[in-house]
Amino acid sequence: MTARLLDDCGCCEGIAGYTPAEVWNRPGLSAIAYRVGTHSLFKKSMLAGLSGEAVPALAHLRTRDDDDFSIALIDAWATVADVLTFYQERIARENYLRTAAERRSVLELGQLIGYRPASGVAAETHLAFTLEEAPGAAQQAVQQTTIPTGTKAQSVPKPGEKAQIYETVETIEARVGWNAMKPRPVPRFPRFRDTEVYLKGQATGLSPGDPLLIVGRELWRPFPDMSSEQWEIRRVSAVTLLPGEGPGQERTLVQWEEPLGSRLPLVVSPEHEPRVYALRVRASLFGHNAPDWKSLPDALTGSGKVYEFRKEDWAEAKLKEPRIWLDAVYPGIIPDTWAVLATPTHAELWHVHRVTAEAVADFALVGKCTRLEMTGEHIEKFDRRTTTVYAQSEQLDLAEAPAGEPVTGSRVVLDHQVEGLTKGRQLIVSGRISADETVAEVVTLAQTPRVVEKRTVLDFEEGLKNIYRRETVVIHGNVARATHGETVREVLGSGDGAQAYQSFELRQKPLTYVASDAASGADSTLKVYVNEVQWHEAPALFGREREERIFSTRTDAEGTTTVQFGDGTAGARPPTGSCNVRAEYRKGIGVEGNAGPVQITQLVSRPLGVKGVANPLAATGGDDPARLEDARRNAPLTVLTLDRVVSLQDYEDFARARNGVSKALATWTWDGHRLGVFLTLAGPGGAPVAPSETLLKALRGAGRTHVPLRVESYRGRTFRVDAGLRVRPDFASRVIRDAEEALRSRFSFEARSFGQPVMLSEVIAVLQDVEGVLGVDVNKLHYSDTPAGARPPTRLAAWRPLGGEITPAPAELLTLDPGAIDLRVLS
Repeated sequence: MTARLLDDCGCCEGIAGYTPAEVWNRPGLSAIAYRVGTHSLFKKSMLAGLSGEAVPALAHLRTRDDDDFSIALIDAWATVADVLTFYQERIARENYLRTAAERRSVLELGQLIGYRPASGVAAETHLAFTLEEAPGAAQQAVQQTTIPTGTKAQSVPKPGEKAQIYETVETIEARVGWNAMKPRPVPRFPRFRDTEVYLKGQATGLSPGDPLLIVGRELWRPFPDMSSEQWEIRRVSAVTLLPGEGPGQERTLVQWEEPLGSRLPLVVSPEHEPRVYALRVRASLFGHNAPDWKSLPDALTGSGKVYEFRKEDWAEAKLKEPRIWLDAVYPGIIPDTWAVLATPTHAELWHVHRVTAEAVADFALVGKCTRLEMTGEHIEKFDRRTTTVYAQSEQLDLAEAPAGEPVTGSRVVLDHQVEGLTKGRQLIVSGRISADETVAEVVTLAQTPRVVEKRTVLDFEEGLKNIYRRETVVIHGNVARATHGETVREVLGSGDGAQAYQSFELRQKPLTYVASDAASGADSTLKVYVNEVQWHEAPALFGREREERIFSTRTDAEGTTTVQFGDGTAGARPPTGSCNVRAEYRKGIGVEGNAGPVQITQLVSRPLGVKGVANPLAATGGDDPARLEDARRNAPLTVLTLDRVVSLQDYEDFARARNGVSKALATWTWDGHRLGVFLTLAGPGGAPVAPSETLLKALRGAGRTHVPLRVESYRGRTFRVDAGLRVRPDFASRVIRDAEEALRSRFSFEARSFGQPVMLSEVIAVLQDVEGVLGVDVNKLHYSDTPAGARPPTRLAAWRPLGGEITPAPAELLTLDPGAIDLRVLS
């Protein structure tokens, strides 16, 4: 604007030319400036105009007091202009997707390019049903039953949660014999580096501290090779009694500290059908408590006395022959058993072939002893004082495969014969992969099971993803797919053929959407019937034929869904009738349906013979309807891909636009012959994303079908921070809380990207920006699963797949550990 000449009174200096104000916005702002002035600027400009030449009649108005009528009128009009420009700016902001603050503005802007906010999606899982075991001919009707589609089960809520309803989406045949199938037990003998063994029964008589002998076949066969080293002796550290599933199936877990065998020097433990023995007797040799030679009187050691020539053959002398006398009578020791002679540094195994009881007088001692005649090696390494004898061996029976061969691969042999399973049936395999971690997975039968030696052999289409401890494995056969949501049937109202665009609201909310291979990733469960004829949902009514029986839906911010029919030109009108418009749909959606494993355990509807239900796998994939920020971010993706996937960015955009996907990273791979795509995904709030068939089908349908595609969920990793803060005294009471909030916000799932590292300088900058912080001293910065070093590193890396890898690993997302942060105020 051109500046006017100032008058000589000075009252307008620096005032004229303030409105309209210059408006300029740099790119990328979340809000734009559009006001040409504010109250103060408008008032000053109008006051300046009083002294100008534009209105000569007002040139002699010299007062500028606010209580003057003329000045008050100027003030009023400045207020009007202020209000007008304020709303003008608000309206301008609502015209741009990045700056719009009203949900309606974002939705309508998205509709211009065919975008509809993600409706959310229901969680999915597999339910394992258990049938009542009712033996007897009178109860045969419930030994086999049908579990229909729509069978309801309910979750048991955790603190702060609400119970959720799940319904099966397929009809299955169920049998009692498929309740909980077990794999065949496989014998497993003690092996190299083992520290435990399972024994049959619970009456082993073992206690911590007792010796346990393990002998290989080379020694226990009819003509043992006593030079063999295929034996071990260990001291029991723990004995655990384990209940069985039936009579006679009780077991005892016996553990010891030192693993069998040795690496340096290499000593191989018994390998060929070893046997386990308990050594019930611990004894000393006769003479172990003999008096010291120097303390004997001359009457026993002098010339011509009884011990005259025994000085070199006293109790400290080494043994010379494989015949020993124990310090007492032990009637439990019998021939053809084992004995172990041990010193603090050495031990040897001996085979006892003769046992007698006799009185012995020697070493200035007299007593009844047990005489053992044995076969073995290196008797010269033992003496009477330091040797301990473990004898009276008793064989213990090994339990059948409680911790035997793991269950893995694509084939499992059951412990009995099972009838009726067919090719293509889905089963759930669950069990422990470690002492405290239980997992489960869904498998599909590759063929109708066959029977070998009265045991059913299951062959799966793919190998098991996990390696399970055999004794913990359970295979569930009565398995049905289920999704979150409860079926509702209601009358919407009466059709009116005279009304255009007639609409009805669903009484229950939220409407359930289930995952599908559609571009949006979800399909509605809503079905609308008019005069018992089904009408079908269309994305929009515009451009449709007048006879089409269609309707469209819209959902407001509160989750209420409205069904709208056509006007007779764009879509047919519902015919006039009384209560002839009804709906059938399911209610329930979102992340609240992501129930944990074995949390869905309450049967709501109970088919004949069904006893219980559970979900061995967690319910996953549930996602809430799009928030305003989600809609703002995803609306452009509609025109970025146009439902066509070509580049890596297209794969990322297409995946992010689907329900249940929050982050995506696409990477090129190379299998030696052609390029492929590896896609890493993350769900809302950091939830894992299962690579479902619906997602793969949608990606292949929108992209090139011949391009190899692999989808995996991301790997989450966390880090810890230990820092001291120097703070202003006035902020001491709140600075720790503010600092923790700042760290959690900066290093949250929403704020981080795949493969993004955490820099020490970034952590310091976040803490330094907290109000009241004068200085920062970071003492530790490390991954949660690794110990802290002496000095914090300058960078914590996060894995990101590299282009061209043959078997890439999923990307990592590095976030702050959810546990307590070690922040403290420095004095």
